Amino acid sequence: MHFQKSGTRQIKSLLSRQAVRSYSKKENEVPLYLNPHAWKGLPADRIYELHNLKKNDLGDKYNPSDEERNAILSTFQSLGVNKPPLEYVYEIDNFKERYMNNTPSKLRGLPPKRSNVRVVSEGATPHEQRRAEELHRISAYEMPLLAKLRQPYQPTPDTESPITLSFKSSFPDEKNNSNKVYLMCDIKDLKLDDKQERKLKILAGNRFNFNTNKIHFTCDKFNEITQNSRWLVDTFNRLLAEAKDLSDDFSDIPLDDRSAKPKNSAPAYPKEWLRPEDAPIARHNVVQKLVDDVKRKKDVKYISKYSP
Repeated sequence: MHFQKSGTRQIKSLLSRQAVRSYSKKENEVPLYLNPHAWKGLPADRIYELHNLKKNDLGDKYNPSDEERNAILSTFQSLGVNKPPLEYVYEIDNFKERYMNNTPSKLRGLPPKRSNVRVVSEGATPHEQRRAEELHRISAYEMPLLAKLRQPYQPTPDTESPITLSFKSSFPDEKNNSNKVYLMCDIKDLKLDDKQERKLKILAGNRFNFNTNKIHFTCDKFNEITQNSRWLVDTFNRLLAEAKDLSDDFSDIPLDDRSAKPKNSAPAYPKEWLRPEDAPIARHNVVQKLVDDVKRKKDVKYISKYSP
């Protein structure tokens, strides 16, 4: 009985030791993606998969070792005729620049500097330079292609609209563009009679310029230039229709022309105010006359040496 108990104890102890050994062996076993030294010789796509697993697992603590660098850089030769996916090629091309020790920390992860396009990490000036360069490329390579769309010039017919719409825009600098639209019209182009013209001036108010005989309107209440243009044209058409309606010709309302400026802004000086007797007396500057005489004599003496 005692022998049986001791035997069972020995068997249990052996089983427990074996379990501990197997458990410790499994516990100490490290996954393949954490052993970069074992990546050598694997296919390129497998090395890339292990590299991504390591990055995702370690997160911010990820720091590539020399074994991982050598394993990844050894796959360059395998990228020959059979081109791998673009994502893999991008990752391999930027591996050196992002994780080498000689790259500044603020420049890691940026795209590589290729061709003649200068890459600057921060600031608004590089973006403006890139836009200017892009516009130069368009003007050099794309604009000449518009020659095939060239059409002969056709002069505008005589039935041209009397109103003129204008706005300001800058093609290179779009942020300084404005949505304000200007409308201008000369009254003589509307071909109105005297009563209609007088009523239109009264309705226009201070938007009519008596010096130029033109009506000026502006609008910037909408975000788009086309909306502001439409509002100006509709307003002007309503104003013109009201001016042509002579059921009430506004004959009892005087025309306010106070905004008209005189042609000669400076008033003429009256001749009656001239008093020549009060003019200052011209004094005789003897010293200046002597100086001028000496200069003149020296000039004549100097020129006489070179004259024939």
